[in-house]
Amino acid sequence: MDRVGTSGLLNLVPYLKAAGFDCRVPDYGLITAVETHIANPLIRRTLFPYIEPGDLYVGHSNGCAIGYELMQLGAPLAGAVYINAALYRDIKLPAPTTLGWLDVYYNGGDSATVAAVVGAKLGLTDGSWGEMGHAGYLGSDTRVTNIDAGKANKATALGLGLEDLPAVSGHSDIFTPAKLAAGWGRFITDRIRKHL
Repeated sequence: MDRVGTSGLLNLVPYLKAAGFDCRVPDYGLITAVETHIANPLIRRTLFPYIEPGDLYVGHSNGCAIGYELMQLGAPLAGAVYINAALYRDIKLPAPTTLGWLDVYYNGGDSATVAAVVGAKLGLTDGSWGEMGHAGYLGSDTRVTNIDAGKANKATALGLGLEDLPAVSGHSDIFTPAKLAAGWGRFITDRIRKHL
């Protein structure tokens, strides 16, 4: 889930399809940050009836806030991928019967989600917005794996197999065709398959 019409998540879809996943990409169009507190509940209510048990949710930026709110409503997801989430860091996940796992991709160069904190505190944006995309998940739920894409080629100690991937810096940098082709597209889809 991301704004369709921007590059972003749409660039990942061919990798997901090549890995055998049936992808549905809802188009919620372009909404400004200040419209999220009105638009997100509408998007959430529209999507919820279409989510089936065992579905996967892949979100970017505000799409992660929408995904989190869907989880809180009880959407029966096998798992989720949050990429540079505009979401507060200490989220509380629903029961394991509702969500099996969550991979959180972030990098220190994501300044957009740092700004999201200010918008949420001022009441200008969706209240769940935060800097997860900049600093990762902050919590103890073992279903969550933090993946610091900004330290990819320095991450041998993490044991995640990131050492051959290019480092990412910025809110949507992971979606650039060169970064996806250099291995991020395969890495994301391989991690999803390992969870299933």
